[in-house]
Amino acid sequence: MNLSKLISSEEIIGGLEISSDSIRFILLKNDQSATETKIICEEKLGPKESLENLDLFQKKLSDFVKKNHIKYAIVSIPADNIFVKLYNFPIAIPEEKISESMNLNIELQLPQKKADIYCDWMKSEKTESSQKILLSYIKKAYADKLFTVFKKSGIKIIAIETHALSLSRTIAQTPGEALLVIEKNNENISFSVLVNNNLIYLQNSPKEKISDNLSGEIQKIINFHNWSDIKLKNLFLIGNFSEKELKNLPLKILPLIKEKTGDKKQPLDQKWLISLGAAKRGLIPRKDDKIISLMEVGTEKAYKQEKANLSADFFMGVSIALSVFFIAIFFATWSFISLMQSNYNKRISTLSLLPGSENGILLKEKADMFNSLISETSLLMQGEASWSKVIEEIKNKLSEDVKISTLSLPSADGVFTITGTATNREAVNKLKRSFESSDLFSSIDIPLNNLGKKIDIPFSMTFKIKDSKLIYTK
Repeated sequence: MNLSKLISSEEIIGGLEISSDSIRFILLKNDQSATETKIICEEKLGPKESLENLDLFQKKLSDFVKKNHIKYAIVSIPADNIFVKLYNFPIAIPEEKISESMNLNIELQLPQKKADIYCDWMKSEKTESSQKILLSYIKKAYADKLFTVFKKSGIKIIAIETHALSLSRTIAQTPGEALLVIEKNNENISFSVLVNNNLIYLQNSPKEKISDNLSGEIQKIINFHNWSDIKLKNLFLIGNFSEKELKNLPLKILPLIKEKTGDKKQPLDQKWLISLGAAKRGLIPRKDDKIISLMEVGTEKAYKQEKANLSADFFMGVSIALSVFFIAIFFATWSFISLMQSNYNKRISTLSLLPGSENGILLKEKADMFNSLISETSLLMQGEASWSKVIEEIKNKLSEDVKISTLSLPSADGVFTITGTATNREAVNKLKRSFESSDLFSSIDIPLNNLGKKIDIPFSMTFKIKDSKLIYTK
């Protein structure tokens, strides 16, 4: 049981792409030399297994999650039910004024009521004179249905974003040049504009509406952005397009690209770009993830909630297992004592029939032996140490500035040892003061070492239980 991992470390978060015809998942891990692809898997969806039929989709997703051992994910979904809008602010405007203005825009300018949506915004393209803010929302009723499906599937969702936002992390761009990305699926065609790998525009339309006029729709988007002095030159396509659709397009189509990951730099097919972009977001520390998430809570809070749920489930399972174990010990001990007492009574009956003083001496010796046995077995029945109290107290005394690597659990009267790393010297001192304030711990000692280091300070702390009776249960 890795208690240190349960208490302090973060799980690796992958990228899960949900499309109209498939589910794709990529899990990345940062090593010192390169970004390594740990898991890459795909499952095709039948005509009735897409997000349009959530019951069948949920069954397909559950099998996919279980088969590939998926825990945490950044989920990227199509733009069908997502709204995006870009706002411009003067470069010198303070952060708090931007927040106030965005909150007013959410309350007054969006076509949906705030109570009916999950909405978020983030900083986007920045110039010498302006700061662009990208806002996005999803209808709450639709999002809640998705959350229910994901929960039933056993996957922990940290953030939800659009395909276009995921693609912004994987498509290489020339600095300052605007790129139009067109994604086609079974039902819709989405158009997004990226500048310096920042999403600034998103439009989604049914395929029937576009029909055979893809070139005309692209020209409308070009004209719209000309008003903002954004010149679209290149086009990037995802999905299957017919020769007729690609005829006489007003923009140059970029060639297919191969994203490379891992030490061997093996190329990934273009179909993996969305899930790869979501997986790259999963590598960002949760406290630094300020990217749009179409959920009720932000990514850091969502991650902490899922970790708390996992810890609660773990300790509940451990508590139940320990309870069953101790009950079994109690009944085994009771049965053993009962058997010994029964055997002893039979021996007493036999000995009482024998004449002579020697039998009296033997009887006394047997009685002394039996009393000794009763004394020893009663100690077994006094109680067992409740280690969950100790672990819970340790968790309560830790802070975010301290990462635990090992934790030793000796006997209740022994010396406990914790080793780990603190962000700075003050964090070490704060940890010692925190444990000294505990009603459960005593004899706190952290030897002074690594005095030359100012950050990422390794430490070793020892302590004892003030009174072992505090952690014993009857």
